[in-house]
Amino acid sequence: MNEATLALTEDQQAVAQKKIRDLHGATGTIFSLLKDGRPVDAELATNCVKVAEFNLSDLCKALGIETFSAAEREKRYADLRAANIKIRDLEAQLGATLSPEATQHAIKNIAERLNTWWKQEGFGYVHELNFGAYGVCHGEFSLSLRGNSLLFGSDTPITDKKTKAEWLDSLRERGFELVKDDREWAMRDCDVNRQALLDLVTMRLPSAKVFKFANFSRDNGNGFVLHHAEVYVYKLAEIMALPVTSKSEAA
Repeated sequence: MNEATLALTEDQQAVAQKKIRDLHGATGTIFSLLKDGRPVDAELATNCVKVAEFNLSDLCKALGIETFSAAEREKRYADLRAANIKIRDLEAQLGATLSPEATQHAIKNIAERLNTWWKQEGFGYVHELNFGAYGVCHGEFSLSLRGNSLLFGSDTPITDKKTKAEWLDSLRERGFELVKDDREWAMRDCDVNRQALLDLVTMRLPSAKVFKFANFSRDNGNGFVLHHAEVYVYKLAEIMALPVTSKSEAA
């Protein structure tokens, strides 16, 4: 049995990850149109598939798997540049056809889905959520450990407490370091927790960048605990692909 593995340098790993993200972005554009039930422009779909194909070719190169000759690859690079320009132009044209009401509804759906997912992860709301001129989503992801259900006024308080306790145990099993902050549990501000949160966000939102962590201290001997993470998401299609339970499905 052949058990050979690929020995990749740090540069090769970085390039491979970028090509996978770009490939995901190209296919994500088509996915978002199909998911929303909108007509798929043939030229846009063609160019998205071309970009995905080119990035797959580059991924093979980064992994040391050659599939094209140098001349073929150079031609493909030229075609890739042209396809990317076409995609930007066609996306701008499609965006111009949306009414302000439709755009507002789409933004509302994206915001609701992001909040639903983060709440189901158990970390509360995404505050200060806004969308930039180029479709970049920015928000402050709450890191309060309140679980994914409210205990106050609930019809099942005992079950809720048990569910929350099991959720906190699952966080510890995943390597998070928790401390008691007054009567609530909190996430200690340490490298282990920061890296675990980075992994959680980028696993579901590959284009996301965590720019800053905010912390605070209550002078209770626990040191600093994390309050929120400032996150930018560059591909909105990734938000609409987030897993949420059916009863909380974003509209």
